[in-house]
Amino acid sequence: MTTDLCQDTTPASAHWLQRSLAVSGALIAVLVTVWGVGLGLAGLYVPLCLGAVAPLLFLRAPAKRFGAVCTAAGFGLLGLGLLTFLAGTVVFWPSALLLLFAAPADPRRRPVAARVIGGLAAAVTTASLAGCGAYAWHFHIAPALAEPHTYRAEVDPGWFQDRRGLGDADERLKRVGATRVTGAQSDKGSYLDVRFADRLSAPERETLRSEIARMPGINRVALCPVSDCG
Repeated sequence: MTTDLCQDTTPASAHWLQRSLAVSGALIAVLVTVWGVGLGLAGLYVPLCLGAVAPLLFLRAPAKRFGAVCTAAGFGLLGLGLLTFLAGTVVFWPSALLLLFAAPADPRRRPVAARVIGGLAAAVTTASLAGCGAYAWHFHIAPALAEPHTYRAEVDPGWFQDRRGLGDADERLKRVGATRVTGAQSDKGSYLDVRFADRLSAPERETLRSEIARMPGINRVALCPVSDCG
């Protein structure tokens, strides 16, 4: 009597731990790319981000192929980050490490190594996301939520050519609550920034604003967001 035993020879797909590390690497790459685009480095950061995201196209591929793609992407990010580190591309290194971790992180083949790699990857991911969150809070979220404490006034062209203008404004406005008076000129126009203390009451702030508006050469006075004026 002969019995035919049929076995499934289809290669196993990547383990969920390997896929999770690749997804984490891609997420961090997207976050730092958003930062880079804001600095005008889209031409460099976007291609690197695409390289970090590419392994996600192979999530359902056999584990061996998936690991090879992650390894290639990881070493590519490390190498390019080293060559272009002056542009800050080392921020892609956490993504590169996670992709390199993904290749051997298969508990079905290396149970002990997979646990160690999983712990290291968790530390890298936590530190990276914490850094991204701290940056977003300090430079974007907190300034957006903070109460402005600076008036910005548009001044006529040439207003700062009169050396007495800024000095007179400083002396005059400090009498009604200003703590610092500075001027700035750019392609967008000329401005007078008048800072006041947080403890200044609403009526006192209105008095200060009115005094700024009464000065010669002042066109418009408005509160300046913390993100712009500090």
